[in-house]
Amino acid sequence: MERLTAPGPDGTYAAADLDAAVQKLARFENAYDYVAARQAELVRRMEALKAEGKQKSAQFRELLGEKLMNQNMLILWETYGIR
Repeated sequence: MERLTAPGPDGTYAAADLDAAVQKLARFENAYDYVAARQAELVRRMEALKAEGKQKSAQFRELLGEKLMNQNMLILWETYGIR
């Protein structure tokens, strides 16, 4: 990934091309919002399947796999202070 920011000695960051950095941040925020919304949708769909007793179905397991993958991404981002 091309980095648009550079860390300073005091722990802050600077960007040589502020417009490019803002555009990249906006794309990241869009991705974060998508993953968070998708996570909520997966939980809703899994609860519906669970209510039907379909916890062992292929669809439930696929949704569970995606949910765990998304959860790992969200935890990683949270570890770095991104929410």
